[in-house]
Amino acid sequence: MTKFLGLLDIAVVGCGVAGQAAATLLAEAGHRVTIYEKFAEPQPVGAGLLLQPTGLAVLRELGLADAAIARGARVGGLEARTHRGRSILDLRYADLHPLAFGVGIQRAALFDLLHGRLLKSPAALVTGAEIVDVDKTHLVDESGARHGPFDLIVAADGAHSALRTRLMPEARAPIYPWGCLWTTVPDLSGIGAAGLLRQRVRGTRLMMGLLPVGRDDVTIYWSLPMRALGRSKTIDLEAWRQTATALWPEAAAIVDHAATGGFARAIYRHVALPRWNAGPVLFIGDAAHGTSPQLGQGANLGLVDAWTLATTLADAPDLLSAFLRFERCRDPAVRYYRRASHLLTPFFQSRLLPLGWLRDAFMGWACHVPGMRPLMGSTLAGIRRGWLSSSTLDSEGHYPLAWPLSAPASQSGPASARSGQRSDA
Repeated sequence: MTKFLGLLDIAVVGCGVAGQAAATLLAEAGHRVTIYEKFAEPQPVGAGLLLQPTGLAVLRELGLADAAIARGARVGGLEARTHRGRSILDLRYADLHPLAFGVGIQRAALFDLLHGRLLKSPAALVTGAEIVDVDKTHLVDESGARHGPFDLIVAADGAHSALRTRLMPEARAPIYPWGCLWTTVPDLSGIGAAGLLRQRVRGTRLMMGLLPVGRDDVTIYWSLPMRALGRSKTIDLEAWRQTATALWPEAAAIVDHAATGGFARAIYRHVALPRWNAGPVLFIGDAAHGTSPQLGQGANLGLVDAWTLATTLADAPDLLSAFLRFERCRDPAVRYYRRASHLLTPFFQSRLLPLGWLRDAFMGWACHVPGMRPLMGSTLAGIRRGWLSSSTLDSEGHYPLAWPLSAPASQSGPASARSGQRSDA
């Protein structure tokens, strides 16, 4: 395919899911790519995650889908109940296509797959370089050293992005008032055998999730307000064990095992950028659109960002046109998931008790309403393009990656024009 832009010198900042996928895809498209990581040894950060058909499609392009499925666990849907057993969510991928499924996988396993793939690509990896600023076409690390020049800089440094703070101070990225504890343990209760992501809730203040992430393992999530989640706070594991067992008696064996070990802590930001780029710097992944984990879309959105960037650069006449096309392709889905996550989260994590009553009364019913069930199911699968449209899975139940490039120009809207004007300035 003709590359109208020619071969670019590209820097990718951040060695996470989106960064490694982007660096690999861009390098194998012929660009000269260098990926920068602040740690001396790149490492995963975070818990188990749910790969949706969207993320799996990108892994398939990288030749990693089969390995991800083998190292993870097939997930057929989502089930959530109250502490009294009332169903509030009951969604299945099979409603979209009989062959469709998600994959629960430990973030470390996904990281290893992407990292091994990155090391086989032509991309260069620079470790121990914490990038804190951009000076025109150069990266600046914390020691003041400059790296570059680069034609394009891809900021994939996560929800707490230092480059976003420095280059786009008008962006909104507040910390959610609720985070979680998590750990991965053996599935001693056999709850993961059904192949479902399962949750138990009590009001809007107690929420526990169990995600199968391997043949015999589950990742356990426990919701907590940020004031109880600070690094200096000590978690009373015995009190937690009693509360969790009362919430979900069937999971007692898993809870008992988890209470003997340590939990990691996770905090989340709601990231909303006024545009995707700041000059030659394009933000992707959680750096561009971090959300709460309620819809399970973070890694999947980042993977599709990476594929879309590599594809839009392939036949764009110039960098500005590539940015505009990238924004036109990604804006509808990202805007939908950012807003949907922000609207849904308080029904599960907040101090607004009436929202829990409304959820318990109507959400389970909505799962079986003909017009609502497809909306909720396609939201789970990551294939929504907006409140009124979604993609259709192909004959094999796979997400068709080709669709973004045919997104109508009318979807770009005023935001794209503003992005173009500013990036050209």
